Amino acid sequence: MKLINIKGDTYYIKGGTNTGVVKLDEDNVLIIDPGLGGLRPKKIMGLLKENNMKISHIINTHEHEDHYEGCNQIKINDETIQILSSKEAKIYIDFPHKFADSILGGKSNILLNPKVSDKKGNLIKIDNVVSEGNIVLNNKKVEIIKLKGHSEGSIGVLTEDKVLFVGDLFVGEYIFRKFELLLMYDVKSYLSSIDKIKNLEFEYMVLGHSKKIYSKEESKLLIKSHSDAINKYINQVRELLKSPITIDNILKNIINNNNLYCNYTQYYFFRSTIISIISYLCDLNQVDYSIKLGEMLYYSKKA
Repeated sequence: MKLINIKGDTYYIKGGTNTGVVKLDEDNVLIIDPGLGGLRPKKIMGLLKENNMKISHIINTHEHEDHYEGCNQIKINDETIQILSSKEAKIYIDFPHKFADSILGGKSNILLNPKVSDKKGNLIKIDNVVSEGNIVLNNKKVEIIKLKGHSEGSIGVLTEDKVLFVGDLFVGEYIFRKFELLLMYDVKSYLSSIDKIKNLEFEYMVLGHSKKIYSKEESKLLIKSHSDAINKYINQVRELLKSPITIDNILKNIINNNNLYCNYTQYYFFRSTIISIISYLCDLNQVDYSIKLGEMLYYSKKA
């Protein structure tokens, strides 16, 4: 594990989830997304101690446990640390079973990934919520950017060094090739967040899951690929809606036609995204429904 300088006072630590580190003053640092619990938080704390850095704040970019779970171990080590998130993310971080329940559409079960469903021992509580705009931590300014779409509470963090941490708004090429149909809470907001990123002034972009840092120029292709992918799946759903069809049959066609990797958890992630796409099309007044023989059928409205 290494502390890698990106620019100025902004660093990151590679991992299954990349962790941002921002020097706030001579002694204290902000970390962004500590990642999962277990060995990683311990190694992060040890690495920062070796570099004479003390964690004073943690910002979680969103409410998925592979980004925030390590908070508890870090907070136990020093109860003065302030854990921050958006107000929407706070609901799910404070009560982690709510995320799994929302994915299944009811109480979660043991078939879902235990990392998602079994959080009875979770002690993480958000100390303060952050809103879009500039905040000051130990006299250091960072900008919070609302990036709703992947999740309800997603935010980005832009440092004074013009390094932008985007959480899971985008993923690296390897993951993108495997999971091109990304988990999506709100399609309209996701597309708006992509447009927002295009107009931001930054020099480097750090993704939650990627083996590299992207320059502003390199990020353009990444942004386009993600925009193209969600629009591809919107169009595929539109095509399937030309005849009345159930959500699960839409999902079956999408998985098979695109050779998507699927297990129990991923199936419900994909299903959640398909529902979000249908909701997006409903809001555009393009979709209607009927119930026949106990089945809910969706179909495109005639122009």
